[in-house]
Amino acid sequence: MAPAIKVRSPKKKAPYLAQIDPRDLLAHPKNLRTQLGDLTELRASIAAYGVWQALTVIPEDDGYRVVAGHRRAAAAKEALKAGEWPEGLSPTVPCLVRPDLVGLAPEQIVAMLVENDQRVDLTESERAAGYAQLELFGLDVAEIARRTGRPTQHVQSALKLTKLGAAATAAADAGRLSLEDVAELAEFEDDPKTMEKILKDVGSSWGIKHKVQEERRKRQVKEAVAAVTAELEAAGVKIVKRPKEWPYNCQMARVDQLETADGEKIDPEAVKTLDGYAAVIEERWDSAGSFVVCLDPEAHGYKRTGHSYYKSPAEIAAKEAADKAKEDLRARLKESAAVRRRFLVEKYGSAKGAKTLLVDAMRFAVVWPDFLQYRVDGELIKELAGGVLTDGLTAGQDRLNRLLVARLIGAQEHNVEQVADGRWVAHKDLIVLWLNRLEEDGYELSEAEADMRAALIAAEEERKRAEAEEEAEELAYEAELAAEEADGDEGDGDQEVVDVQLPEEDVDPGPCAEADLAPNDAEQPENQGDE
Repeated sequence: MAPAIKVRSPKKKAPYLAQIDPRDLLAHPKNLRTQLGDLTELRASIAAYGVWQALTVIPEDDGYRVVAGHRRAAAAKEALKAGEWPEGLSPTVPCLVRPDLVGLAPEQIVAMLVENDQRVDLTESERAAGYAQLELFGLDVAEIARRTGRPTQHVQSALKLTKLGAAATAAADAGRLSLEDVAELAEFEDDPKTMEKILKDVGSSWGIKHKVQEERRKRQVKEAVAAVTAELEAAGVKIVKRPKEWPYNCQMARVDQLETADGEKIDPEAVKTLDGYAAVIEERWDSAGSFVVCLDPEAHGYKRTGHSYYKSPAEIAAKEAADKAKEDLRARLKESAAVRRRFLVEKYGSAKGAKTLLVDAMRFAVVWPDFLQYRVDGELIKELAGGVLTDGLTAGQDRLNRLLVARLIGAQEHNVEQVADGRWVAHKDLIVLWLNRLEEDGYELSEAEADMRAALIAAEEERKRAEAEEEAEELAYEAELAAEEADGDEGDGDQEVVDVQLPEEDVDPGPCAEADLAPNDAEQPENQGDE
C-alpha cells in the first residue's frame, strides 16, 4: 500500500492535507450514513478521474478514521480492487487530516453533519445543461458518459430534457419527472399544449406515466381518425357527424340496420357515394372506424331493423351514457394496468423487492391456496421472478420466494382484470385491499383505478346495508310469529273444555224440511219398492 503523502502544517494539531491509500482508511463507528447506497456511478467516475473532493479523517494509531467521505472511500477501494484506477494517478485519495478532532466524539458528529449539509447536488436541468455544453465542445454521448461515469441512457435522456422546455425542466428539478420519463415525453416535443397538460397537477413520476399513456392513446386515435377521413374523402363519400341523439332518436340510421319494403338488405358499399347517404366516423378506445348511414330512411321507403324493443328517449339516453361510461372506464383501466404492471415489476421483481409481499403470499398459500390457482399471466411471472412456475421444482429459497410472490401478484392482477372487463368475480373485496397495498408501497393510483376502488367500496357498503335490512325484516317476522303464538297459547288456556258423550244407537233426528232431502226422496209412490 502506498504511504500517506502529507502537506505538513507548522502547528501540531492543525489540520493538514495528505494523499492516503483508501485501503488504509477505517470506517467511523458513529457514521451517520447507515447505508452507502449504489456506488456504481461514483466508482465509474473515480475510475475515470480519481477522487477530487477531499475526505475528512482523523489520525488513529497507525491509520486514519474517516469522519466524512465514507462513500468516496468505499468506491475508491472497489475501483482499486477491480484494477480500474486511472492510469498515471497515484492510488491515493486526498484527505483533510484533523488531529484537533481526536478524542472529541461530539465534534466529529458535528463535522459529519456540516460536511453533508453544505453539499448540494446539481439539479437535473443543471446537469443536463452541462452535458449540452460538452456536446457543443464536440463530445458525443458515449464520450460524455465515459468521462462522467454515467450510463449512456442517462446522458441521452438528460440531453433530451434540454429540448423539452421550461415546464419539463421545472418538473425534473422538482422530482416529479424522472429521466426515464423524459424519453417518453420526447414524442410530444412538437406539441407544447399536450406537454403542459401532461406535466400539470401531477404528484410523482407515476402520475406522469399515467398521463403519457393517456395522451399517447389520444394521439393514436387522432391519427386513426385522420387516416379514415382521408380514405373516405378519396372515395368521394360524404362525411357527417354523429347526431347527439344517435342512434335511437334521430332521423338517419345505419344502412346495415335497414331493409327495403320487400325485406331485402342494402349493400353499404353500393350506396355510400349516392345522394342521401353518408359515412360517420367513430372513435374507439385506441383506433377509429366508420359506417354508412342513410340520412332519411323513411323517404327511401326503408324499414328500421336495428331496435327490436321500445324505450323512452330518456331511458335510452341513460343507458347509452352508462354503457359509454363503462367502456371508457374499461379503456382507462387498460391504460392504467400497463403502468401498474411496470410498477409491480420495478417494486417487487427482485429478491429484495419480493420480501415486501412474502408474508402475504405465504398467508394466502396456507389459508387460501385456491385463490393462487387463478389463471396468471406467464409473461408477468417471468418479469417478476425471472422464470416460470415449474422452476420451483429445483429452485432455491430466494427463487421460491420470488415465484410465490409472483403467483400472488398474478392472482391479484387477474382478479382486478376480471372486474375491469366487467366480469363477475367472487373476490371483489380483495381488489380494494390490493390497491390500498400498492398505494402504501409508493404507487399512485390513476383516476380510473381510484374510481374503481370507490365504486367497489360503495357496492360493498350497499350490500351490507341490504343484508342488514333483510336480517332486520327476518327478525321482525320471527318476533311477530312468536307474539302470535304467545297470544294463541293464552286464549287456549281460558277456554272451557266440555266432554260430549255420543249415543250408542241411532237417534231420530226429528222432522226436517223437505229442502234437506234428496230430490228422489220426496213424495215417492208407496209401492215403488214392493215389486
